[in-house]
Amino acid sequence: MNSESITKEKIVHLFNTPPLRYFFSVLIVSVVSLFLFYLREQIGYQSVSLVLLFVISLLPLLNFRPGQIFLAAVVSAFIWNYFFIPPHFTFRIDKVEDALMFIMYFTIASVSGLLISRIRTQQLLINQREKRTASLYNLARDLSSAKSLDDVTNSAIRQLKETFNAEVAFIYFENQNKLKPVLHSASTYNINDVERSTVQWVFINSQKAGRFTNTLRATSTTYFPLLTKTEKLGVIGLKFSEKTIFNFDLESLLNTFISQISVAVEREYLKELTKINLVLYESEKLYKTLFDSISHELKTPLTTIIGATSSLKDEKIKQNLTVLSRLVEEINIAAERLNRLVENLLDITRLESGNLKPKLEWHSLSDLINSAIERVKNESSEYEIFFEDKDESEISQFDFTLLEQAIVNILLNSINYTPPGSKIIITLNKVNNNIIINISDNGNGFPEEAIPYLFRKFYRIPGTKSGGTGLGLSIARGFIEAHKGSITAQNKADGGAEFIIFLPTIR
Repeated sequence: MNSESITKEKIVHLFNTPPLRYFFSVLIVSVVSLFLFYLREQIGYQSVSLVLLFVISLLPLLNFRPGQIFLAAVVSAFIWNYFFIPPHFTFRIDKVEDALMFIMYFTIASVSGLLISRIRTQQLLINQREKRTASLYNLARDLSSAKSLDDVTNSAIRQLKETFNAEVAFIYFENQNKLKPVLHSASTYNINDVERSTVQWVFINSQKAGRFTNTLRATSTTYFPLLTKTEKLGVIGLKFSEKTIFNFDLESLLNTFISQISVAVEREYLKELTKINLVLYESEKLYKTLFDSISHELKTPLTTIIGATSSLKDEKIKQNLTVLSRLVEEINIAAERLNRLVENLLDITRLESGNLKPKLEWHSLSDLINSAIERVKNESSEYEIFFEDKDESEISQFDFTLLEQAIVNILLNSINYTPPGSKIIITLNKVNNNIIINISDNGNGFPEEAIPYLFRKFYRIPGTKSGGTGLGLSIARGFIEAHKGSITAQNKADGGAEFIIFLPTIR
């Protein structure tokens, strides 16, 4: 729409109003003139002109347009001449001063009425712009605060309905050539099968259609494509009221609304796409980590078992009881390592499923620690493990198997990440009816940046020796938290690492 057509449209809008308004403008002047006619002897015909000028100046405040005001000014001038200026009931003016006064009255009435009308029009335009600005601000505020596609759609429909007094329908895309078969649930009206083809046409051709357009005008609804520079996102349908005048200002405001809504919708789609890509990336990363860890953990014991069983086929080895005993021991250690790997995978699966429920029974805490130490006897042959129990009679309700596995995992972590000959000290205390289990070593401790990630699945401290799945501490934390407890890790002031387990006593 060019500037010439815009100017023409505004002129038509100002002057092309219902004839009844012209009639009322003349009627007002006539009624006031009739009233003044009976007072002409008391106030004089000069004062009559002032009153009529005042009435003309009030017409813009009553929303009369320039054409109506000009007609009222012309009619009032001739009424004043015919009924009030001597000689009465004739358009002849005998005195020069009366003729000048008539000309001045006509000029002032016309000019002042038109100027006041222009001021009134500008005021209305300013008010309209303020409303447009407020509407755009409300839309931008609601769209920016939306946290999902549904929030964006609900906000857009509410603002469109309030601003344009129209029923609104949203149809999003299913793919680049097809819309979804159903409207968004927040839509305020339904689309029939006939209009569905119009909607699809708008989506495919990326052009508006329907009422107030030059395309498919038979429908009572106007459809606009939801577009960005790169994507076709759907279609918005607006069913305006019968009294709606679709002028340039309304069209401009609506286009701005749809542009902002399109950007907000695209933002939500991109957010969803980013989430999906992030999940895929994390899944791929998790798969690679799990595959690398498990493949190494499987390969080492399997190689040991295969090598040992191959050696057992040798008749000379079968006759050497010392070698035979050592091979059987190696097979046993490798089998335990495989069994531990399988148990870890099963345990992490139970934790992830959320179905883990501790079987609470009465047990001695000292027995728990001693049993865990016994289970790591083969791996700890080159280490010194000390257990200090300040209250050997302490018993509590807990799931023995789960807590034993948690402590075993912590001990194995200490063994794997400290040099041979290191000391591992376990202390058991009771503080305010709560159990504190402290497991510390005199190794090198943790890198400070690694401490927040120690209990994360598959996390292994960078630069450490190969082996392990990175599940042990994660499983330990899960089993302890299942008992409503907690576990933390830190470096000791005098060197080494320290795990602190807090368990509430259940009696």
